[in-house]
Amino acid sequence: MPSNKDVYVAAVGNALQLLGAFSFERPVLGVSELARTLGFPKSTVSRLASTLATEGFIKPVPGGYRLALKLYELGSLVVSGVELREVAHARLVHLRNVTGETVHLAVLDGTEVVYLDRIESPNTLHVFTRLGKRMPAHSTSSGKAILAFEAPAALDAVVAGGLAPLTERTLRTREALERALDATRTNGWAASVEESESGINSVAAPIFDYASKVVAAISVAGPSDRMNAAALARTAQHLKEATAEISREMGYRPVRRTAVSSEGSRFAPAHRVARRSPAASN
Repeated sequence: MPSNKDVYVAAVGNALQLLGAFSFERPVLGVSELARTLGFPKSTVSRLASTLATEGFIKPVPGGYRLALKLYELGSLVVSGVELREVAHARLVHLRNVTGETVHLAVLDGTEVVYLDRIESPNTLHVFTRLGKRMPAHSTSSGKAILAFEAPAALDAVVAGGLAPLTERTLRTREALERALDATRTNGWAASVEESESGINSVAAPIFDYASKVVAAISVAGPSDRMNAAALARTAQHLKEATAEISREMGYRPVRRTAVSSEGSRFAPAHRVARRSPAASN
């Protein structure tokens, strides 16, 4: 059987090396710079770049070339093969064992969260949620954990759909919801204190993918007498650890901060969430 070296195609290898020369620090590279970086003749780089541009892997821009969406599409195919439920399930079991409460995996679909997985509490009195159940995003900790890091349009849609009161404690105004989302961005977790069902409290943390996009949330829910303020805070730390591990497996890499600032302690994915108007402080 031939070795990898025996079947190595130099032209293909050179093209892949050219693609690998681009980075966040150097998103645009000219032919001369690519030639210096790779140690290739400029004529070789010019032919490679022209071919890759024709095939949609890079595109000409002022100053040279940059990577094109064809690579993003291919990367999406790779990541889509990693099933979220498969990656998250073991952590859900661990969280149930650590907290003794019911654990859910949820995604945002329009203005609602949909529950994809559930590990029930061993306690006689516990939260029961069927798989596939939908709940208004504004009333759940999972919904708020996702909305806090979604594009502003997601919040606009939720507000436009009407903030229906499920209990006396459901958030009913955009201002109240924005304050809750701001706290979530600061802390890295969201809480729902009898907002979706009387006598039930929950806490949730977000999951991010390789593109730094929030894709889901994990929540822990239980009766309010067990899930009091102290229990919510303790559980939130376990949740943040679990969701950070899942996010890493989904390809997420947080931005490295080069300087400590007043924002240094804020929890945030690699992208910044655009705000249409500053929310009131908590």
